Amino acid sequence: MITHKERDTFELYNHPEIYDIAFSWDLSEEVRFFRRVFETHLPFPVNHILEPACGTGRMLRALAGAGIQVTGYDANPSMAQYAKDSIAADGTDFRVMLAEMSSAGIPGLFDAAVNSINSIGYLHSDDEIVSHLRATGSSLREKGVYIVHLNFAHSGDLPDGDHWTLERGGIRVNTSWRILNEDRETRLCHQVCTIVVEQNGKTDRYEESHTLRLWLFSDLVKLAHKSEEFEVAAIYGEDFVEIEDKEHVSGEHGNVYVILRKV
Repeated sequence: MITHKERDTFELYNHPEIYDIAFSWDLSEEVRFFRRVFETHLPFPVNHILEPACGTGRMLRALAGAGIQVTGYDANPSMAQYAKDSIAADGTDFRVMLAEMSSAGIPGLFDAAVNSINSIGYLHSDDEIVSHLRATGSSLREKGVYIVHLNFAHSGDLPDGDHWTLERGGIRVNTSWRILNEDRETRLCHQVCTIVVEQNGKTDRYEESHTLRLWLFSDLVKLAHKSEEFEVAAIYGEDFVEIEDKEHVSGEHGNVYVILRKV
């Protein structure tokens, strides 16, 4: 049986186990890259990391497994609870709480913060983004860094999309993610995610529309400056190599890592 669900609300966010499997690729190389960024851009060791929009806790678990104390927050109760339960199973010292990206100022002085797979893109307006940067900056110690994973607007044709399959505990999840269009006037990018779940002889299909911020380098610099908290220190490609000509970064570079340094 195939169940088709198509809506603008994110039904999958209420099924954290499926979402967690869909994005359960190995993060060990990414965590090693983070450590290299910290060594390059910070004058102190990183012991405590904040993750806004932590989702199911996939990155929190990877960082905690590397011996780093972690704190995360998410606006979705199901996601936050799943993250809390999954990390607690490992007996790790952590915090997970409910909060909104646009306004959350988490008490404490964190060494660094990370934002994975363009989660910050769900903040559409300049005001929301500036508010988020100010809140995050207030949680970081002086000269701390915020690693933001996102993709910029394309300068040419849009890519065909990404497709991958992951499986755990007898649940097979096939994921497809595609950009439909990029509107530079509204600064919005319209995307569609299709997930097909196979388990116990049953197939469920979820198709959801996602509207994200369309990132331009000039906008990012302007908003970081307006926040009075950050500056763009560096940008690394999806191969973890620094992009020297960061002012001309575009969607053709793939998903990149923007290093925001607290000023």
